[in-house]
Amino acid sequence: MKTLKPTLTIDIWSDLVCPWCWIAKKRFEQGLNRFEFRDQVVIRHHSYRLAGGTPAMPFKDAIVKKLGSQHSAELMMNQVGTAGKSEGLIYNFDGMMFGDTEDAHTLLVAARKAGIADAVEERFYHGSITEGRSLFDRQQLVAMAVEAGMPKADAEAALENDDFRATVSDDEAHAQSIGLSGVPVFVMNEKYAISGAQAADNFLNALRQVWDEQQTEFSATAGQTCGTDGCSI
Repeated sequence: MKTLKPTLTIDIWSDLVCPWCWIAKKRFEQGLNRFEFRDQVVIRHHSYRLAGGTPAMPFKDAIVKKLGSQHSAELMMNQVGTAGKSEGLIYNFDGMMFGDTEDAHTLLVAARKAGIADAVEERFYHGSITEGRSLFDRQQLVAMAVEAGMPKADAEAALENDDFRATVSDDEAHAQSIGLSGVPVFVMNEKYAISGAQAADNFLNALRQVWDEQQTEFSATAGQTCGTDGCSI
């Protein structure tokens, strides 16, 4: 008879203006690609806005305001830039913007439903961080979504879709309900949270540990069952 395969769920919260989230995405993907049971992993992406209601402003100005000094901001940007370079990512802080990413997240909700979320998300990261394109200009957002494979009419319609916007709000409410206050965060099996741009090895080790624990629980709770092709003994 068929064997029921367990799955490992990973809920990911991130924001496109979070400088660490792109790095974390790359490192998580590296760890996942090395995970022996990656085909049994279910990933659920969620929206999170670091600056809800905040008008768009240059990233450098925002980080100085956040950290309190130009010196602290420079140290942080140097750290991010170095980490990004190690992953093959180019951070152009002079062109980066910061603000409320509701429109971008709304398009990502549409992209998930269309099965092109990774391509659109990657285009948004590269466009806004490396190329200096704005996530806060609808024409530029739509153009980047189109470049990632979304029909222009669908992208424009998504921005007017109240259900997609409600999903963004629901994702944030979910994050708040489980005590999340920043991104990136990776929650495995709704029990274990990993935050920040961890090394790929750390993601891989966490996947293996949670999987091994799950296998023990799965074996302990498995009972006799019957299916269309027979019964277990």
